[in-house]
Amino acid sequence: FDNIANSVNAANVLRRQLPFALQDKIKWFNASMSTAIKEAELMNLVNGDCRGLCTTTSFGMGMDVPDVELVVQWCTTCTSPSLWQRFGHAVHDKALNGTALLFAEKEHFDSSCCSSAPNRVRSP
Repeated sequence: FDNIANSVNAANVLRRQLPFALQDKIKWFNASMSTAIKEAELMNLVNGDCRGLCTTTSFGMGMDVPDVELVVQWCTTCTSPSLWQRFGHAVHDKALNGTALLFAEKEHFDSSCCSSAPNRVRSP
């Protein structure tokens, strides 16, 4: 997320979608947190006590979590290099597979590409 408020709000929305017993498994992570809390939340993520973090750019600064399997980018407010850097947080361990998902607003798609899709010739 590009700002703290959006990351906290998103975490709260996601929590409400889960059964009560699992709601504490989704957290946020941002620069306004103390170093001690950031370290604790990182350990919670690494040991599986936390299943997801809604983060700002501060998560990528100095963090090395080699087995993040899923990175989700909500909205496309960052530059392409920043987006690739965020996607690069998915699995650093070459023995694992990671996935990056981008949820983008429709205005970022080429309407001519979408409208020409039905005209494409498909091979038999």
